[in-house]
Amino acid sequence: MHSFAIAESGTSADAWACLQAASAVDQAISALNAAGAALVGLTVDTQWQSDGVRALHDTLAAFQTAAGVEVGRLSSRAWELDRALS
Repeated sequence: MHSFAIAESGTSADAWACLQAASAVDQAISALNAAGAALVGLTVDTQWQSDGVRALHDTLAAFQTAAGVEVGRLSSRAWELDRALS
């Protein structure tokens, strides 16, 4: 977590904005990782065969994949923000 003291110590507005963005990206990654972990269990639980459950399983698997893709994208943004702060 970033300290609010940084904002008071004369850090430029751009650096402060990068720190805030990095914090928001980190929070989003954590939320997506938690959602992805929950989806793993749901995907496994719905793996048995039935038309309705199969459709649910496919939808949950798609959400799990999408969450993983977003984690990758946000991780790239976090890396870019870290480089901007260096």
